[in-house]
Amino acid sequence: MNDTPCAEYRADRRRALWAGLAAAVTLGLALSTLQTHANGSTSPYATDVGEIQNALPRWGTLHFTGYPLYSVTGSLIVTLLRLAGIAPAAGASLVSALWGAAAVGLLVVLAIELGATGPVALGGGLVAAASLSAWIDASLAEVHTMTMALTVAALLLALRYRRRGGRDDLLWLVLAFTQGVAHQRAVAFLAPALVLLIAPRWQHMLGNLGAIIGVALLAPLTYLYLPIRYWQGAEWTFGQPGTWRGFWEMIADTKAERILAAPTTLAEWWDRLRIIVRLVGADLPLPLMGVGLTGLWTLPRRQRVVSAGLLLAWLPYLALCVVIWEGDVSDALLAVKLPLPFLAGVGLSLVVEWAAARRRALRPIGAALLAVAVVAIVLSHRPRVLAITRDRGALAIVDAVAAVEPPDDDPVTLLALWGHEYWALCYAQAYEGRLPHLRLVDHNADVAAIAAEGHRLWTPAATFYWLAPDWWQERLAADVHLSSVGPGIVEIATSPATTHESAVAARGMDLGNGVHIASARIDKRGDHAVMTVYWKAQRRPAHDYSVAVHLLAAPEPDGPEDIIAQADQSHPVSGWYPTSRWEPGEVVRDDYVLSVPEGAAPVGVRVGMYYQDDEGGFVNSPWLFVPW
Repeated sequence: MNDTPCAEYRADRRRALWAGLAAAVTLGLALSTLQTHANGSTSPYATDVGEIQNALPRWGTLHFTGYPLYSVTGSLIVTLLRLAGIAPAAGASLVSALWGAAAVGLLVVLAIELGATGPVALGGGLVAAASLSAWIDASLAEVHTMTMALTVAALLLALRYRRRGGRDDLLWLVLAFTQGVAHQRAVAFLAPALVLLIAPRWQHMLGNLGAIIGVALLAPLTYLYLPIRYWQGAEWTFGQPGTWRGFWEMIADTKAERILAAPTTLAEWWDRLRIIVRLVGADLPLPLMGVGLTGLWTLPRRQRVVSAGLLLAWLPYLALCVVIWEGDVSDALLAVKLPLPFLAGVGLSLVVEWAAARRRALRPIGAALLAVAVVAIVLSHRPRVLAITRDRGALAIVDAVAAVEPPDDDPVTLLALWGHEYWALCYAQAYEGRLPHLRLVDHNADVAAIAAEGHRLWTPAATFYWLAPDWWQERLAADVHLSSVGPGIVEIATSPATTHESAVAARGMDLGNGVHIASARIDKRGDHAVMTVYWKAQRRPAHDYSVAVHLLAAPEPDGPEDIIAQADQSHPVSGWYPTSRWEPGEVVRDDYVLSVPEGAAPVGVRVGMYYQDDEGGFVNSPWLFVPW
């Protein structure tokens, strides 16, 4: 009786057991740090998270190159999770967690395929799972864990095909690799490794060429999702994939021209190498990473070609790190180095088995050391992962907009730059029931058409760093007038305001420079206060005045010690509306936020204007004091 099928069955069950355990632990790790709210982090790890959180629940499409396979599977998972009461933000993160668990499970099977025992393979897999990039990417909505799952699957299938020569292994390999390339173009750099691993089977491959081509053609077919959703009127689509030109732009634009820049001087080479070493060392301690990647060469001599294949599975990505540069550490650079900690995890398992082959007692010691390493890495990385996934900093814009009282009569359109702020606002409106009175658009909107509809135009003040007032003036084909509608939120109008709120907390004051303070008030909000000022231009001021707003400990300060806090600006309206642009009779609202330190006892706020004369001295206007 032939026991081979039974032995294979038992081996497969053992592999499945260890892979399942690794996947479960990886999933638990990700769940402990899962981002469950709209993304608030501006970390390069979270560059596209807000877009994905909005696209998946809408069955939408993403930026170049579209990621159709990820979008389809992710949208399906998020939809099913919403039926169970899980919010889209948490659901989108869970998509990454599931792919991350699958990637680590496959990594453990890969290590076992290379000769590692289950417990040792588990330890190496969990080292990879706890590496900083892998853990972060599994905890928030990103495409990279799916990339790694397809990458590891392709390597595993290539090894199996090399060993067994099965047609099924070959076709699954083609499917994993081609779908990986369609999903993320960087997977193409895995090709040299795969070619080296499967080269001995070239005659078998030629005999199955037709089937290989047929399976490979399934990958580009996934891109039909983009125009289909566009034609169906999906709420969230990037670009114009419903047109022939837009469709090919989505497929062909890999951002290579924007992100690839080889160093040209020795100084640049040195700077890049230092950054790469720092980033790789952030994933895993450099000695551990080095031992792991070197450990891929501990396979028996007859498997040197396999070791070379595994070398080619990470070395091209390290080389890519040198040329991917956008002026700073970017999400592309952080993503492209992911194969290093994954392959290092496999290498660590092989090092333990290499030692155990020389002294069996070293296997449990090695497995224990891997377990200790996993615990140490988890404890080291957890605060850094949480700092990103729990960060709500970018969500401040939602609170700022929500705090602004909507006008009773005119509809309002708020324009935000495509990016963190826009995505946070869209998510809050669609899935948190906030900002129902606003129409939200990004910077590609036709602002002239919006104004022609009778909508008031608002934008976050930070927008002007990218779209200066002249940009608005050009598109509106008119002089623009700025005014605050709340802290950090600016209204853009083509005619000046001439009225202001009647409720005041202090008398007005003529500043003697052509500007009159029509009214001013203080709104106390716990640890901070908002000073609202209505300026009125009696004539066009002769100078561009700066604004001084001081929180005082005494009505008549004797020195700096009596100024508790200040919120000075180079120009009114968050620094963007010089007084020399004001028209006679124009009323400009201005808002200033003052922090109130714990234990402080403010008595009031003073506000005034000043300019710098030709000698460099400061010329102050009279001060208006508003009691606390």
